[in-house]
Amino acid sequence: MKTSVKIPPYHIIDSTKEVIFYMPKKSGAAQEISVWVKALNLTDYRGMVINSKCMFNRLKDKQCD
Repeated sequence: MKTSVKIPPYHIIDSTKEVIFYMPKKSGAAQEISVWVKALNLTDYRGMVINSKCMFNRLKDKQCD
């Protein structure tokens, strides 16, 4: 039986092969970064956590050339 993984909001940056996850508070769930990256099928990417909603939204809204 397949277990569903609850993935927090995230933003993928293809140019640097990074996935940024938003976690509102520092918690033990941040240890599951590798599980989230695998669940997104992005095994070549590095996972990072950001705790600031404002900074996360700025990153998502940023338009890169």
